[in-house]
Amino acid sequence: MHEHIIELLDQRRLKEALVQLQAFAVELEDWQLNADIESLSTTYNYMLQYAAQGVNDPERGKMYCHLWRRAYELVDKANFIKTGKRGTGYFADTYRRQMQHPAHSLQELQMTLEMLSEDMALSQLPVTEPLQTDKKENPFIRHEQTVDELFYKIWTSAQWSENEQNQAEAFLSSLLIPANDIAVMLSATTLSLLHIFDSRKYQFLINAYQSGTDTLVTQRALVGIALVAYYQEARLNLYPELLAALSLLTEKPKAAKELLTIQILLLLSRETEKISKKMREEIIPQMMRSANIAKTDLKILDLEELEDKNPEWSKGMAQVENTIRELGELQMEGADTYMSTFSQLKSYPFFREAAHWFYPFDKQTPEIAPLFKDEKEGQRSMMGLIMDSPVFCNSDKYSFCLTLFNLPEQQRQYMTSQFNAQTEMQAEQIQALSETSKDFQKPEIVSRQYIHDLYRFFKLWMYRNEVDDIFKSKLDLWNCQALGPLLHHTEAIKHIADHLFAKDYMEEASQLYLRLSQEEKPNAEIMQKLGYTYQKMKNYEEAIRAYLQADLLKPDHLWTLKHLAQCYKRTRQYSKALEYYEKVKEMKPDDLNILLQIGQCLATLRRYKEALAYFFKVEYLDNAPANAQRAIGWCYFMTGKYEDALRFYRKLTDTPDNVPMADWLNTGHAYLALGKIPEALEHYRKAENSCISHEAFIQNFKNDKEALLEQGVPEDTLYLIPDML
Repeated sequence: MHEHIIELLDQRRLKEALVQLQAFAVELEDWQLNADIESLSTTYNYMLQYAAQGVNDPERGKMYCHLWRRAYELVDKANFIKTGKRGTGYFADTYRRQMQHPAHSLQELQMTLEMLSEDMALSQLPVTEPLQTDKKENPFIRHEQTVDELFYKIWTSAQWSENEQNQAEAFLSSLLIPANDIAVMLSATTLSLLHIFDSRKYQFLINAYQSGTDTLVTQRALVGIALVAYYQEARLNLYPELLAALSLLTEKPKAAKELLTIQILLLLSRETEKISKKMREEIIPQMMRSANIAKTDLKILDLEELEDKNPEWSKGMAQVENTIRELGELQMEGADTYMSTFSQLKSYPFFREAAHWFYPFDKQTPEIAPLFKDEKEGQRSMMGLIMDSPVFCNSDKYSFCLTLFNLPEQQRQYMTSQFNAQTEMQAEQIQALSETSKDFQKPEIVSRQYIHDLYRFFKLWMYRNEVDDIFKSKLDLWNCQALGPLLHHTEAIKHIADHLFAKDYMEEASQLYLRLSQEEKPNAEIMQKLGYTYQKMKNYEEAIRAYLQADLLKPDHLWTLKHLAQCYKRTRQYSKALEYYEKVKEMKPDDLNILLQIGQCLATLRRYKEALAYFFKVEYLDNAPANAQRAIGWCYFMTGKYEDALRFYRKLTDTPDNVPMADWLNTGHAYLALGKIPEALEHYRKAENSCISHEAFIQNFKNDKEALLEQGVPEDTLYLIPDML
């Protein structure tokens, strides 16, 4: 029903949509919803009557747009209420609990949090052991309960009234409410907006970003603004005032830069599953193997022999070092390298609550506070510094602490004491961690941690099937028109294009490079990259156009000429390919691959004598001349010198291990042209054995039909060969 009504509204069939909406709402038994729909229908009917009577109303167009937009709001609200009332699962249960036992108002929750903020600051209770005190008296536990209530109140709300929006805005101006609490509030707002669009909630996110002074608040707001604009673009476009407010964000100096950072981080989330898979299947097994090699060999060798290092160690350790370096580079980019490590540590009761996935890390959170009871004021322990480090996201820090907390008492005390021991050996590490913790409030760090928190929520939360996984989408924010004023400038588009290019998303990169080539005075680098993306997509004609433009802008560039030649060769324009390979040869006369390519072009153009000169040169100079020998054999075959051809094919087949199918096939062709059928069949059988099936062999054999006919092999013989096999 919901989808049908939306379809009617999309077609501007407002009266039909309102009739369907009234029928839909009756079943929900929500008097306020029914009253709102009735009021909307009445107003629209009056408007139709006046229009039918020919009454001139200059405000009619504006009124119609308002009613049309209001219809979308009410149908979304009706569907939201239906999901909450009749659905099953975590969200529906939470919604019904909120309805049956109405939560405090936002204003009441604000007052409670402000009071608790003062209580926590003044409390004489053991801050680091909150679980051992009376829960009703412990301000830290009451604070957590209140923040959770705030989260669920917002998450399960449909659309705010003007009064509710004003109450929400008051949180932003409060001097007593911690930034951490507002951050959780903003996450709840974002989740709610992803479920049901609400113009007032979206305006709240914009206001939070514009007025926020804490990086944690501004970055959570901006991530929410971006995600909701992307996923709710159709609804957002109904509100010109919100689009105007987004445009005004360009007046905030860092807004465009910060949104660009968020875009790159969201694109990096595409790599998370690949990284996790690589960790599971390659990196960790390799590290385990390397460790086992070292352990095994150390048992065999005497200590005096250790000076002569086992080469296997070097090989194993080099692989480990390369993988660690690769992970480090990915981490420097902002990639999520710890997802696979912490994904198994999300089953603690703490993570059953949706709100807790969005808690900024706080050592005073009741579930983990006892771990930090030995941390003295003003003294920074290794454990504390690790938790302050920006390396891990908030969710993973809680996982780490909860894992530690759930160890047996003796083991936990031993580990925490080891972490907290301030020894000289740790001094350098502590200094290094202290330096990294200074970056904690940088916008890019805060955004990265939050996006990693979001990723874990949508991928690992035990009730994740109840929410649409936002990370299944491309998250190509640049294609969202609402965000255009912030992202559609040359520097941002080039940065995004270069990122996509580096990660091999060639189709998307090509679209952005094409835009850059059209919007500004193109440069050779843009045209080269555009050409390369087309080439990788096998769109060789477009690649040639781009490369030719690059050649005009930066004439005779080696890389451009080489790729032009490749594309011309791929499109069977061998004369043009030869022309550009000749230009490349002038710049790199000793490049054996270029000489080989020139020979291949000449051979395809049937200039076999010239081709042979290049192939012989390559065979003479190349340490692995198999490709040249293969080409020489084919040139001899095509010029009727079958014995000479066999002489070179034998060089390729003398070592029968891993002989390519083509070499057996070509050898068979040479014997067939000589009329030596038994020898030909012998080599064809070997070629067939190298194919995945008899059909595959027949296809390869047929591909050379024209060449065999040209060498005088009777056509009927060609039909008999497969049957003779």
